[in-house]
Amino acid sequence: MDKERAYGTGMWAWLLQRITGFLLVFYLFLHIGWAHGISTPFNFLFVPTGTAFFVLLLLAVPHALNGFRVFALDLGIREKAQKILFWALMLFGAIVIILAYRSRYGL
Repeated sequence: MDKERAYGTGMWAWLLQRITGFLLVFYLFLHIGWAHGISTPFNFLFVPTGTAFFVLLLLAVPHALNGFRVFALDLGIREKAQKILFWALMLFGAIVIILAYRSRYGL
């Protein structure tokens, strides 16, 4: 396996999927604990300022869009096309996050 393939877009997409998945599970356990009245140092995530919404948005959007890329890989998309698909989906995700932020705060 050459260096470009080992450290290319696929590796970063894989790493992004694992990190966002882990953080979503961590957030889920925090949320369940908070809902049952357990105090944690992360309680600021659940105050009604919209912070929880944006934390979930920042984690769920890239995770979900990268899942679509993985689905396309399972259907046999070529390596060059998966790179383009990854960056197009991440750009789309960034636009979604920015628009949601702007609509929440009216910027």
